[in-house]
Amino acid sequence: MSLKLNNLMKTWQKLKKDPKLFRRYFVKEYIISAARKFFEDRGYHELESPIFAFALPQERYLDPFRTSIQLPNSRKEEVYIIPTTETYNKKILAAGLGEHFVISKVARAMEDIGPDHSPEFTMLEWYHLNANYFDLMDDCENLLISMKQFVDEKLGREFSLEFTYQEHSIDISPGWDRVDLSLALEEHCDIKLSDIQDHKNFAEIMKSKGYNINFKEDWQTLFEWVFASEIEGQFSSRRPTFVYNYPKQVCPLTKLNTENPLVCEKVELYIAGKEIANGYTELRDWKEQKRRFKEEQAARQKLGKRSIKFDYELIEALRSGIPPVAGIGMGLDRLAMIFTNTKNISDVNYFPAQEWFE
Repeated sequence: MSLKLNNLMKTWQKLKKDPKLFRRYFVKEYIISAARKFFEDRGYHELESPIFAFALPQERYLDPFRTSIQLPNSRKEEVYIIPTTETYNKKILAAGLGEHFVISKVARAMEDIGPDHSPEFTMLEWYHLNANYFDLMDDCENLLISMKQFVDEKLGREFSLEFTYQEHSIDISPGWDRVDLSLALEEHCDIKLSDIQDHKNFAEIMKSKGYNINFKEDWQTLFEWVFASEIEGQFSSRRPTFVYNYPKQVCPLTKLNTENPLVCEKVELYIAGKEIANGYTELRDWKEQKRRFKEEQAARQKLGKRSIKFDYELIEALRSGIPPVAGIGMGLDRLAMIFTNTKNISDVNYFPAQEWFE
């Protein structure tokens, strides 16, 4: 059964009718060019990642797109469209490539089609050797300033670190806000991480705060509710915000903090209420990684989610040894939205997913 085309004007038709609109769509192109220059100037290699994978890291809420390919022996094999390039980044680090970046389309089946979401989007990922999540924060500041300067030059406008996004006046000059999430939980939610390690205790606390809890939600779901309802709204609308020191339960690929083992060395970047980047100090202990993947695999089964083939090759790569490294992924579509002052992710892509079904 074929998809019936709708009668609404598509982006390519709008551009044909009004070529001046190209100026906005070029911004994402300029961001990609600026990223390449930034990392090439620092001696990074560019990795070309496959878009298919036979196996993936185990994450309980990961929902990849699936397809099948015909093998030479006439057997069909299920494969995944990559939701991140991470499995290939880790393996090439084990091989010895060193510092590198990837710019690739990725796809996630759990993504809704909406103003900030698309099932496919453009991801920039980079891996910084002998670094941790604080170094990634510095990388992000320097990269975005470089991108903004490149975009301004290409558009023929004066370079400025201040600009407007919707109702927000944004200032990306160095020294962005940094929020320790473990402390923010106490300040804004009156919750100590040590008090919510047990799922039942966490659910009871949530219930006492007025949340409608049926005790079936897992630990991570409870945390996401608290984060979205009581913490996310506290971030500055004027300054980019790094949120770091996430609870250890929420990221199975992240190194635990040595000073506070209840948190992992994970950081997320928010600008104007949008999550722009997600990175961490990489876990390198293959035994611990295998244990966590098994834990995530069991959690998927408990949640009733389809199984994902276990990435044993990634475990083998970690076992062979990778250098100390921090890695991060940045969504370039949302960044283009901010740089172009647009409300919808469709307004920065030539063939947006929203046009499939409107």
